[in-house]
Amino acid sequence: MLDIDITRAKIEDRELLNEFFRNVLIDTFEKNDISELVETLNNEIEDKRRCLDQDFESAGKNRCFLIAKDKNMVVASAEYGPSNDLILTCTNGELKDIKEIGTVFVHPDYQRRGIGSRMFFSLLAEMKNDGIEEFCLDSGYKIAQRIWTKKLGEPQYHFKNYWGKDADHMIWRRRIEEVLC
Repeated sequence: MLDIDITRAKIEDRELLNEFFRNVLIDTFEKNDISELVETLNNEIEDKRRCLDQDFESAGKNRCFLIAKDKNMVVASAEYGPSNDLILTCTNGELKDIKEIGTVFVHPDYQRRGIGSRMFFSLLAEMKNDGIEEFCLDSGYKIAQRIWTKKLGEPQYHFKNYWGKDADHMIWRRRIEEVLC
Protein backbone atom coordinates (compact mmCIF):
# COMPACT_ATOMS: atom_id res chain seq x y z
CA MET A 1 0.00 0.00 0.00
CA LEU A 2 1.28 3.44 -0.93
CA ASP A 3 2.00 5.85 1.89
CA ILE A 4 0.05 8.88 0.68
CA ASP A 5 -1.44 11.71 2.69
CA ILE A 6 -4.95 12.94 1.89
CA THR A 7 -5.53 16.52 3.03
CA ARG A 8 -7.43 19.65 2.09
CA ALA A 9 -5.72 21.57 -0.69
CA LYS A 10 -3.62 24.49 0.51
CA ILE A 11 -2.83 27.71 -1.32
CA GLU A 12 0.84 26.71 -1.51
CA ASP A 13 -0.24 23.63 -3.53
CA ARG A 14 -1.80 25.80 -6.28
CA GLU A 15 1.00 25.51 -8.87
CA LEU A 16 1.50 21.78 -8.22
CA LEU A 17 -2.26 21.26 -8.64
CA ASN A 18 -2.49 23.31 -11.81
CA GLU A 19 0.29 21.22 -13.38
CA PHE A 20 -1.37 18.06 -12.06
CA PHE A 21 -4.72 19.03 -13.68
CA ARG A 22 -2.98 19.67 -16.98
CA ASN A 23 -1.15 16.30 -16.96
CA VAL A 24 -4.19 14.27 -15.89
CA LEU A 25 -6.54 15.90 -18.38
CA ILE A 26 -4.12 15.47 -21.29
CA ASP A 27 -3.82 11.78 -20.34
CA THR A 28 -7.62 11.47 -19.97
CA PHE A 29 -8.25 12.95 -23.40
CA GLU A 30 -5.65 10.63 -24.96
CA LYS A 31 -7.05 7.51 -23.26
CA ASN A 32 -10.59 8.43 -24.35
CA ASP A 33 -9.47 9.05 -27.95
CA ILE A 34 -10.53 12.70 -27.90
CA SER A 35 -7.12 14.42 -27.82
CA GLU A 36 -8.01 16.29 -31.02
CA LEU A 37 -10.49 18.37 -28.97
CA VAL A 38 -7.81 20.89 -27.98
CA GLU A 39 -10.18 23.75 -27.17
CA THR A 40 -12.30 21.47 -24.96
CA LEU A 41 -9.16 20.23 -23.20
CA ASN A 42 -7.98 23.77 -22.54
CA ASN A 43 -11.44 24.71 -21.23
CA GLU A 44 -11.39 21.71 -18.87
CA ILE A 45 -7.96 22.68 -17.54
CA GLU A 46 -9.10 26.27 -17.02
CA ASP A 47 -12.31 25.10 -15.32
CA LYS A 48 -10.34 23.04 -12.78
CA ARG A 49 -8.12 26.04 -12.03
CA ARG A 50 -11.21 28.22 -11.56
CA CYS A 51 -12.77 25.64 -9.23
CA LEU A 52 -9.57 25.47 -7.19
CA ASP A 53 -9.58 29.26 -6.87
CA GLN A 54 -13.20 29.10 -5.64
CA ASP A 55 -12.07 26.74 -2.89
CA PHE A 56 -9.26 29.05 -1.78
CA GLU A 57 -11.35 32.24 -2.04
CA SER A 58 -14.18 30.76 0.04
CA ALA A 59 -12.00 28.77 2.48
CA GLY A 60 -13.77 25.61 1.34
CA LYS A 61 -17.32 26.93 1.75
CA ASN A 62 -18.24 27.13 -1.97
CA ARG A 63 -16.03 24.30 -3.21
CA CYS A 64 -13.84 21.78 -1.42
CA PHE A 65 -10.72 20.08 -2.79
CA LEU A 66 -8.94 17.12 -1.23
CA ILE A 67 -5.53 16.14 -2.53
CA ALA A 68 -3.24 13.15 -2.11
CA LYS A 69 0.50 13.53 -2.07
CA ASP A 70 3.33 11.06 -2.36
CA LYS A 71 6.17 13.01 -0.79
CA ASN A 72 5.93 16.44 -2.50
CA MET A 73 4.06 15.27 -5.61
CA VAL A 74 0.30 15.62 -6.03
CA VAL A 75 -0.93 12.18 -7.13
CA ALA A 76 -4.71 12.62 -6.80
CA SER A 77 -7.44 15.16 -6.24
CA ALA A 78 -11.17 15.11 -5.59
CA GLU A 79 -13.60 17.99 -5.19
CA TYR A 80 -17.20 18.89 -4.65
CA GLY A 81 -19.20 22.04 -5.07
CA PRO A 82 -22.35 23.38 -6.72
CA SER A 83 -23.80 21.37 -9.61
CA ASN A 84 -22.35 22.45 -12.93
CA ASP A 85 -24.31 24.10 -15.73
CA LEU A 86 -24.38 20.92 -17.82
CA ILE A 87 -26.01 18.96 -14.99
CA LEU A 88 -28.54 21.74 -14.46
CA THR A 89 -29.37 21.94 -18.16
CA CYS A 90 -29.64 18.18 -18.69
CA THR A 91 -31.86 17.68 -15.62
CA ASN A 92 -33.97 20.80 -16.15
CA GLY A 93 -32.69 22.15 -12.84
CA GLU A 94 -33.74 19.11 -10.79
CA LEU A 95 -30.30 18.86 -9.18
CA LYS A 96 -29.75 22.57 -8.52
CA ASP A 97 -29.61 22.11 -4.74
CA ILE A 98 -27.51 18.93 -4.87
CA LYS A 99 -23.73 19.13 -4.43
CA GLU A 100 -21.74 17.72 -7.32
CA ILE A 101 -18.61 15.63 -7.07
CA GLY A 102 -16.78 17.53 -9.77
CA THR A 103 -13.71 15.38 -10.22
CA VAL A 104 -11.77 12.47 -8.88
CA PHE A 105 -8.42 12.57 -10.66
CA VAL A 106 -5.43 10.25 -10.24
CA HIS A 107 -2.03 10.87 -11.80
CA PRO A 108 -1.45 8.42 -14.69
CA ASP A 109 1.56 6.85 -12.94
CA TYR A 110 -0.56 6.13 -9.84
CA GLN A 111 -3.72 4.75 -11.43
CA ARG A 112 -5.06 1.25 -10.71
CA ARG A 113 -3.73 1.25 -7.14
CA GLY A 114 -6.95 2.09 -5.30
CA ILE A 115 -6.08 5.75 -4.81
CA GLY A 116 -9.15 6.95 -6.73
CA SER A 117 -11.41 4.89 -4.45
CA ARG A 118 -9.66 6.24 -1.36
CA MET A 119 -10.13 9.79 -2.65
CA PHE A 120 -13.80 9.18 -3.48
CA PHE A 121 -14.62 7.73 -0.06
CA SER A 122 -12.58 10.42 1.72
CA LEU A 123 -14.53 13.07 -0.18
CA LEU A 124 -17.84 11.42 0.74
CA ALA A 125 -16.78 11.41 4.41
CA GLU A 126 -15.85 15.11 4.13
CA MET A 127 -19.23 15.86 2.56
CA LYS A 128 -21.05 13.93 5.28
CA ASN A 129 -19.11 15.85 7.94
CA ASP A 130 -20.23 19.06 6.22
CA GLY A 131 -23.87 17.97 6.62
CA ILE A 132 -24.39 16.97 2.99
CA GLU A 133 -26.71 13.99 2.54
CA GLU A 134 -26.66 13.40 -1.21
CA PHE A 135 -24.56 14.18 -4.25
CA CYS A 136 -24.60 14.03 -8.01
CA LEU A 137 -21.83 13.24 -10.45
CA ASP A 138 -21.66 13.42 -14.23
CA SER A 139 -19.33 12.03 -16.86
CA GLY A 140 -18.89 12.16 -20.59
CA TYR A 141 -15.65 10.12 -20.58
CA LYS A 142 -16.24 6.47 -21.54
CA ILE A 143 -13.56 5.07 -19.22
CA ALA A 144 -14.86 7.06 -16.24
CA GLN A 145 -18.43 6.02 -17.04
CA ARG A 146 -17.45 2.36 -16.69
CA ILE A 147 -15.78 3.06 -13.34
CA TRP A 148 -18.71 5.06 -11.96
CA THR A 149 -21.26 2.51 -13.15
CA LYS A 150 -19.28 -0.18 -11.30
CA LYS A 151 -19.19 1.91 -8.12
CA LEU A 152 -22.64 3.52 -8.25
CA GLY A 153 -24.77 1.37 -10.54
CA GLU A 154 -26.73 2.68 -13.47
CA PRO A 155 -27.02 6.48 -13.76
CA GLN A 156 -30.34 8.24 -13.19
CA TYR A 157 -29.86 10.16 -16.42
CA HIS A 158 -28.32 8.70 -19.58
CA PHE A 159 -28.11 10.89 -22.66
CA LYS A 160 -27.30 8.77 -25.72
CA ASN A 161 -25.00 10.32 -28.33
CA TYR A 162 -24.91 13.59 -26.35
CA TRP A 163 -21.35 14.38 -27.47
CA GLY A 164 -21.72 12.68 -30.88
CA LYS A 165 -22.12 9.13 -32.18
CA ASP A 166 -21.50 6.62 -29.36
CA ALA A 167 -20.44 9.45 -27.03
CA ASP A 168 -23.00 9.45 -24.23
CA HIS A 169 -23.30 11.61 -21.13
CA MET A 170 -24.35 10.16 -17.77
CA ILE A 171 -25.46 11.67 -14.47
CA TRP A 172 -25.74 9.84 -11.14
CA ARG A 173 -27.58 10.97 -8.02
CA ARG A 174 -26.94 9.11 -4.77
CA ARG A 175 -27.44 9.41 -1.03
CA ILE A 176 -24.07 9.41 0.74
CA GLU A 177 -25.22 6.91 3.38
CA GLU A 178 -26.15 4.38 0.70
CA VAL A 179 -22.71 4.59 -0.91
CA LEU A 180 -20.77 4.52 2.37
CA CYS A 181 -22.59 1.39 3.62
